[in-house]
Amino acid sequence: MVDGSSAVWFGAANFEVLDVADDGVELIISVQSTVTVTGCVSCGTRARAKDRRWVRLRDAPSADRAVRVEWRKRVWSCPEPDCEVKTWTEQSSFAQPRRVLTVRAGEWAADRIAAIEGTPASIARGFGVSWPTVWSTVERIGRARVDDPERVGPTAMVGFDETVMQPAHRRRRRRLVTAVVDVTCGQILDVFEGHDAKDLREWLAGMPASWRESVEVVSVDPHEGYRSALANTTLLGEVTMVVDPFHIVRLANMAVTRCRQRVQQATVGHRGWAGDPLYNMRKLFLLGAERVDEQGWDRIWAAFRDGDPDGEVQDCWVAKEKVRDIYLTDDPDIAAVALDNAIAWCTAAESGPELRRLAKTLRRWRTEILAHHTTGASNGPVEAANLMIKQVKRSGRGFRNLANYRLRILLAGGLTRERQPVTRLRARPSSVA
Repeated sequence: MVDGSSAVWFGAANFEVLDVADDGVELIISVQSTVTVTGCVSCGTRARAKDRRWVRLRDAPSADRAVRVEWRKRVWSCPEPDCEVKTWTEQSSFAQPRRVLTVRAGEWAADRIAAIEGTPASIARGFGVSWPTVWSTVERIGRARVDDPERVGPTAMVGFDETVMQPAHRRRRRRLVTAVVDVTCGQILDVFEGHDAKDLREWLAGMPASWRESVEVVSVDPHEGYRSALANTTLLGEVTMVVDPFHIVRLANMAVTRCRQRVQQATVGHRGWAGDPLYNMRKLFLLGAERVDEQGWDRIWAAFRDGDPDGEVQDCWVAKEKVRDIYLTDDPDIAAVALDNAIAWCTAAESGPELRRLAKTLRRWRTEILAHHTTGASNGPVEAANLMIKQVKRSGRGFRNLANYRLRILLAGGLTRERQPVTRLRARPSSVA
């Protein structure tokens, strides 16, 4: 038997450590409870100790070592002859009845999965148990965390964005999910399947009225389904819809790329090979004008001269810079003038199909584009949440069950967890000359 002070190291109340062994693979900790007096679970009569039996459990690892707990569990009996309960085994908050994992082992596994530092399969291998054993524990703990009514509070700015859950297959259509993110702190509030107006309205109808009333700003990408749902619903009050700057600039960049590909096909007869004037500039064309050095400008003008006989790519490049000018100011009035200037440039008589398409989008979303300058809202936190969702998807090698997928996502990005600060090392004393 080891010193009783080891019970503090074990970290469970009312337990004492009997022995600690190391078989070269795992630590084996033998424990027993220190409770000597208890009452019958039925009649309350003082129970009598009858026997002890060994119960083997898996505990949270100690450093990088697996830990097996052997609990010398006491069997109690009721001395009252008329009591219906004859015998029972002692219970403890350390481990729930008929569970292989201790409570803290389950919490440790849930935290590992929430941090995307492990999967149920890898944790099960480390514990030496089956996958269902780990997942049932993580699912129970995770649902208690996710379903906590205090998890989602009032949200002034909310963002929506879709991501692919399952790619298209010859026997199924592509499955998309929409992430709902608190733009102010980046917390993932919920995930639901679909990205159409109907899907968003159904999700809003399921949210508490008090939460819907707290929403003031909604940040989205230029997807008509989101705008239709928010514009044609009475579930939300007066909200301001904002289109994310990243997506608008991305559309302008796409116009440059598509125009370049079309002109390349018409002038050199192929999509683009190394050495072609426009193909060599495909990345430099997308760089902001203020970041181009003198050598870069020489390369750009040479590409326009040698590979763009009608000036179509140059027109798209100028349009891209005009769109970027919208976001180079914080003044809403100056931004409105820059946006109208970009629309006018794209709708000129000599504009190509790429510019006309871009102008159509800019006109349709004009109010939502300028709302960025008055609210400051951005879909940046939503895009960061999408990155985390993809990390969850990669860690599980893909998902088919939406409920499990949603739970893993909300565990990873839907909870605010306190992190232990790292203790700073003392600075090395400076050498004395």
